[in-house]
Amino acid sequence: MNLNTSIDFLKDRVDKTRSVQASIAATWIWPGRTLAEWDADSGALDKSVENSLAHLATEAHTRAEAARGDLDTRLGVIHAQTVAVAGIMRVRAQRQPELKPVVDELSARADSRDGIEKEGTTLLSAWKLEFGGAAFVPGPGLDYESFRQLFHGHPGDPAATPPVPALPTLRDLKEAYSDLSTVDRREAGRLNAKLMTVERDCQDWYAEATKLFVAGTEIGDLIRSQVPTTTDYAGTPEEEEPTEPEEPTPPTE
Repeated sequence: MNLNTSIDFLKDRVDKTRSVQASIAATWIWPGRTLAEWDADSGALDKSVENSLAHLATEAHTRAEAARGDLDTRLGVIHAQTVAVAGIMRVRAQRQPELKPVVDELSARADSRDGIEKEGTTLLSAWKLEFGGAAFVPGPGLDYESFRQLFHGHPGDPAATPPVPALPTLRDLKEAYSDLSTVDRREAGRLNAKLMTVERDCQDWYAEATKLFVAGTEIGDLIRSQVPTTTDYAGTPEEEEPTEPEEPTPPTE
């Protein structure tokens, strides 16, 4: 069960539990939670309420995912250009043996963020020191300065026609993703703590209420027909343990 599913399901269960509790308050009120406390729980799980736990967690996750996308897009370009340029350098080294000691150390097989960055950095040094930097243009769209800027970025030029936006450095993209992932984990942790508490309260309320008001009675049937349980996912009523909300996937390096 993903985080959004957990939020939506438990908010719905809180709201319906609170509604039934209010409707039978003259007969019975569960001592574990007041109506005001059910309201507070509902508010905490309302993604549309600014600064609620649910809103902060979902916004933090969205920002972290966007930062990850920016970082991975940049690394994807670095990797593609590393593959192309390293291949051309190997061909050149066959005709210029003095280049082989450097070219033989080049690689373009990495599939991790750190590996792609390391391979690209090694290629950049070889391009600058052994292939003459800007003097070596392997092919259309492949030039030393553009490749260098993928690592070091460049300032924007709003006066240009059309305006040139600034290009953040690879380090900036990595730091932004790391920072936003930290916020994502923090907010998800706070929300998960509330989700687990609310889930247990809902289960305990339902367990006591259905023991007091058996099936076939007006209140008993109201409770069973109005309050959702984990049966909405799988299993049979009151037999399956709840699925804990998932933590966001930590960034892989």
